Amino acid sequence: MLAVRWLFPGIEIRIDTHCLDCGEPILVRMRDEDILEVNPPTVVGHMNIPFAKALTEGVSWGMA
Repeated sequence: MLAVRWLFPGIEIRIDTHCLDCGEPILVRMRDEDILEVNPPTVVGHMNIPFAKALTEGVSWGMA
């Protein structure tokens, strides 16, 4: 889901979706490397790269 930001540089992206586990709504707003809003704030994500690689290869971690 966060990969769509690469398609729209400089533009605010809003994603409205639902949790695949409980069905509750999820909102994510972002622009480039910045995560502007996450609701609910307890949302977690999945990263499809090994954690050790993320730590050693300069992966950008957005902060809400």
